[in-house]
Amino acid sequence: MYKFIRDEIPPHLSACWQKLTTRFLAAKAKNPKYKFQWYSAFQYDYMLSLLFDMTQGHCAFCDGGDIGAESRKTIEHFYPKSDYQELAYKWENLYPCCDQCQSQKLERYDPLLLAPDDVGYRFDDYFTVNYRTGAIEPSRFVDSVAQERARITIEHYGLDIEERRKSRQKELKRYLQRDREVDIKDDFSYRYFLSDLD
Repeated sequence: MYKFIRDEIPPHLSACWQKLTTRFLAAKAKNPKYKFQWYSAFQYDYMLSLLFDMTQGHCAFCDGGDIGAESRKTIEHFYPKSDYQELAYKWENLYPCCDQCQSQKLERYDPLLLAPDDVGYRFDDYFTVNYRTGAIEPSRFVDSVAQERARITIEHYGLDIEERRKSRQKELKRYLQRDREVDIKDDFSYRYFLSDLD
């Protein structure tokens, strides 16, 4: 997970998120099987664009790039909408996400789960990477609580599955062969994996 700074809530969402939440809660109360939907006032495409702009087009959790070409762009509810319905449209609960991370996490939540926009979050305070294998794992140089938070986050989002290890190794190779005059780190996936190489 690569740290990002969350923008202020968009004015249109500030004006309507509580109404959208009330509408969703009323529909759920009337019919418990009611499925969540992005109401038109939410302006899904615009919101998707704003969220991905905050991360320079990367998934907030795996930091994969080329979202849209390599994977489907989605909006992730950090606190699942199944259990935290009152947060379903709240700006601080919405994250730009790839469908791989979203498919791994599903509707799960753990209070120790890390969020990449937390004020004090720093990758190195929780994780370490293995450049030889492409692995991401809890850092051995932090306390047991930080290690557990890293472990839970890795597990929830599938950050260390084999396909992602291989993908990080390929991206590392691309990064080492980049044109230093033209290419910038934001052009690459897994920026946390590449940070120590500058």
